[in-house]
Amino acid sequence: MQYGAIIQTGWRGFSRNALVLVGFAVLYTIVAAVVVAYGVTHLLWQRPLQVVVHLVGSVALLTGALLAAKGQTFKFGQLFSETQQVFNLLGLHVFAAIAILLGLLAFGIPGIYLSVAYWFSAFLLIDQRVSFLDAMAGARALVTPHWFDVAVLLLVIVAISAVGFLACGVGLFATGPLAICIGAAGYLQLAGHRS
Repeated sequence: MQYGAIIQTGWRGFSRNALVLVGFAVLYTIVAAVVVAYGVTHLLWQRPLQVVVHLVGSVALLTGALLAAKGQTFKFGQLFSETQQVFNLLGLHVFAAIAILLGLLAFGIPGIYLSVAYWFSAFLLIDQRVSFLDAMAGARALVTPHWFDVAVLLLVIVAISAVGFLACGVGLFATGPLAICIGAAGYLQLAGHRS
């Protein structure tokens, strides 16, 4: 993997669409906070509503990051072009979490392997419009030969996000979408796409 090219592609895509991505991150945070505040008095609906908000927000950010990493400029509404993948993303989260948890319980190493191997599965699910099981298998096949390279990229992404967190959390509105754009650029490079 060419880390410099990945970071540069992610940065260019983010900077080209920064207003939309940061604006969405702020809006997503506000909506999530309202759902949590509303849930204090309506506990029955809080969890399902939080899950829906999280899934729609995740699909939107993944879609935006993929568009940005492919060199496209987009509008706010285009973030929601792949919302039909919400149930696939839910299945992906559930099955990947179970697999990773079982791997961690089985001496830890399999869980660490799977947590890295499945990291690109959400990008693959949105980009290729496949089922969550196909996305998990495809991501594992894509990442396994480059597992250590992807693990290093994930550490870089975590470091970028940590910088945003250190700025009293406010920086996450920018570094969060930037990190996802870099992740999308890494996925696209590994999958052989041209930006």
